[in-house]
Amino acid sequence: MDRKRATIVFSIIAVAAIAGASIPLDYSELISSPDPSANGSVLSPIQENNNNGSGNNDNSTSTASEGNFRVIEDPSLPQVNDANLRVEKVIEGMDLPTSMAFLDNDDLLILQKDNGIVRHVSNGTLLQGGVLELIVDNEDERGLLGIAVSNEADSSGTRTVFLYYTESADGEEVRNRVYRYDWTGSVNLSGETLVLDLPGTPGPNHDGGKLIMGPDGMLYAVIGDLNRDGKLQNIPDGGAPDDTSVILRVDHEGNAPGDGNNSVLSDSDAQVSDSLSRYYAYGIRNSFGIAFDPVTGALWDTENGPDQYDEINVVEPGFNSGWDQVMGPIERTDKTIDNLVQFNGSQYADPVFSWLISEGITDIEFLNSTRLGDRYTNNIFVGSVNNGNLYFFTVNDDRTGLTLDGSSGLADFVADNTAELSAVTFGTGFGEITDIETGPDGYLYILSLNGSLYRIVPATS
Repeated sequence: MDRKRATIVFSIIAVAAIAGASIPLDYSELISSPDPSANGSVLSPIQENNNNGSGNNDNSTSTASEGNFRVIEDPSLPQVNDANLRVEKVIEGMDLPTSMAFLDNDDLLILQKDNGIVRHVSNGTLLQGGVLELIVDNEDERGLLGIAVSNEADSSGTRTVFLYYTESADGEEVRNRVYRYDWTGSVNLSGETLVLDLPGTPGPNHDGGKLIMGPDGMLYAVIGDLNRDGKLQNIPDGGAPDDTSVILRVDHEGNAPGDGNNSVLSDSDAQVSDSLSRYYAYGIRNSFGIAFDPVTGALWDTENGPDQYDEINVVEPGFNSGWDQVMGPIERTDKTIDNLVQFNGSQYADPVFSWLISEGITDIEFLNSTRLGDRYTNNIFVGSVNNGNLYFFTVNDDRTGLTLDGSSGLADFVADNTAELSAVTFGTGFGEITDIETGPDGYLYILSLNGSLYRIVPATS
């Protein structure tokens, strides 16, 4: 929901969550105090470490667990509704973490939104300082937002890392940019190269920011509408496509792959045609989650509604998500497909699931592992920020949608009330979930804006 932006302390968020209030995703509302780096300064590793209280895990308050991580004792752990599974806290002390990426079995990078620091977890320990410190514009939902890592290392063992962040310098216009870096297994990221230069205004919310490498080796990046009203927001008489409300599919240089698989490729206006060549999807209000089905290779996303109809979508090439004409099933609106801006090669599809009342839906993850049992293998987990819930969904047999129990009232694939919501709620108490990943160990990792990284493991491990 778009409302006046104000800095709200965590305690207010907690009270609202307990009361069941709907608080649309807005990172600025989750910050308890202004960040010292908000005006362009970057904290030194020592300052940043002192602000967090702990630059690494203290083994004196931990117990042994499987793998490199140590379990951190916490009397208020999140809970899941499967007695065969349990939640562990494995990292704490981060500052507003937004996204993470495993580099290998031993190395994990985690982004901190406001101070622009890329944290390094090595052999289960959060190292002091960071492997990269960036000057970011962190107003509202701006900041250091997304990370993706190349699927394979090159012959020298170097991995390519992509970062999405908001920046402005020397009075320049605020921009959302994606840069490419090299990771050689050393202590920092090097070789910064600009890949995508995207709008940042008017905003300051709806910046999107999630990145993912596709099974095709292409980079996928999502950006929200930035409160613009153009053709990409399905406004027929709006401005020409401008790199907002889209999922971009590009090569490692930021160019359209040229293989014809983006589908939104042509229009009678040559200017529009040039703009569309990198678009895989459009009509997206804002998204904090994109993931590939490990079985079919199909792209799925989550999308935030204003105060109603958060969504899960299957994103085929040329997908038009409908914003701002449609959120949720189109039959629940007074619109038809004729109200949408349809470019050549594009198509609209209803979401495969919707939340009537906005939950602040964030990341989506297919658990690409058998470690938690057959029920969860290659099925979907989705996070939220409003109530700290983790949702679980089973993909249908042809993997084009979801299988839901009709007796729960979800035959229409919309959670209309609390009872229907509880039918898909898997876990509670995670705080503001910002990222979900399958770890190299096959367990499910959940990142929270409260500074913690949780892991779901078998109860007997």
